[in-house]
Amino acid sequence: MPRHLHHLLAQPETAADSFPLHNSTGAPPTATCTLESDGTVKNSDDTPLDSTSGRSFEERLAILRSVGECANQYELGPLLKKKAAPVCYVWCDVSPWMHITQGILMALNVNKMIKAGCKVKILMADWFAWLDWKIGHIVQATGGDPSRMQSVGLYNAETWRAAGMDLDGVELVWLSDLMCRNAGEYWPLAMDIARRSDVGAIKRWLHLHASIHTRGHGDMNPYRLRDCNAAEIFNPCLQSACILFHKADIWLLGHEQTGADMLARRYCDRMEMKNRPIALFNGMPRNLLETPELCAVDDPNWAIFMEDDEEDVISKISDGFCPPESVQGNPCLDYVKYLVLPWFGKFEVVRKGDNGASKTFVDMEEFNADYERGALDPSDVKHALAKAINMMLQPIRDHFGSSAEAKRLVEANEDFHLWHC
Repeated sequence: MPRHLHHLLAQPETAADSFPLHNSTGAPPTATCTLESDGTVKNSDDTPLDSTSGRSFEERLAILRSVGECANQYELGPLLKKKAAPVCYVWCDVSPWMHITQGILMALNVNKMIKAGCKVKILMADWFAWLDWKIGHIVQATGGDPSRMQSVGLYNAETWRAAGMDLDGVELVWLSDLMCRNAGEYWPLAMDIARRSDVGAIKRWLHLHASIHTRGHGDMNPYRLRDCNAAEIFNPCLQSACILFHKADIWLLGHEQTGADMLARRYCDRMEMKNRPIALFNGMPRNLLETPELCAVDDPNWAIFMEDDEEDVISKISDGFCPPESVQGNPCLDYVKYLVLPWFGKFEVVRKGDNGASKTFVDMEEFNADYERGALDPSDVKHALAKAINMMLQPIRDHFGSSAEAKRLVEANEDFHLWHC
């Protein structure tokens, strides 16, 4: 078994100093409630509470806005006023190598949506995993069974459970099952979207996406060396059909689905469809590597992964790009923004040297201001960040060391990690 997986199957150890597993996902505090004579429940400020989530309209809206970027935020308010329990689909690219955004941030955001009163369903995009050249190669080399990706998806779900996701309030929907049962509806929609979409626009998006939002490819645009293949061009059309096929009010997507969302919005405009879903996009830290274009395409040091042990985290953060007094384009600060502060509600930096003492931050504004004026040394920030991430990941490590089902899932997908080493 690869060294970096041994810790997952080890017996858990209790940390001497640790934060709580996570905070209440950053949701605004609940106000005092009173029961009115007409049977309605109101906050102390006289705003009505939603009967499903127990939160006011303003609280629910604030929670959803904190989930991620939204291109059509003006539609969120009317939706929440219209529906007490809007249906939210969450896109999951099934992967045996979950980076921390796919694990921790996904758990945080799904819990937020549940608290906002949404009916949450996670689309396990197992069928699309074949488009990943590395996953497709491994599956073919180990027997070619496409159902293998459902085992990987269950491993992803077990990781979310260990990270505190409220899986009891979530429905998992397998894309492969959907395509089999609803082929007569899905494929005509996918083909119609492809027929009405411009190949040039898809290629331009692929080039832009490859140069900005990456999954281990750094800033290197692979299309500078080759043209897009047919699968890459058709993929946004297939994803767009998934977005429109499901009767969703809200979609939580990754930046890999921005092209699909673009095609879906254009298709809705051309077909004059009024009930289009609202798209939210997960935030994601930048590549940790300073010069990723000079590194191997699949260099694992580009991100923190859920399978990383304590030494891996310390090494990756220590080597990570963290320019002094520079906030823009600083991946270490991205990890604080997207992961540490939402998880713990605070970030403590023990300062050495002339600055001395420690300082606790509860928002990025103050943290960025101190970092830009040189009050925080990059080495101190890195030390605090590695410590926080290890505390964040320790409950996951403990779960996979003590749960028989979690161990079984690790062993069932061990060959993926052998190829990944």
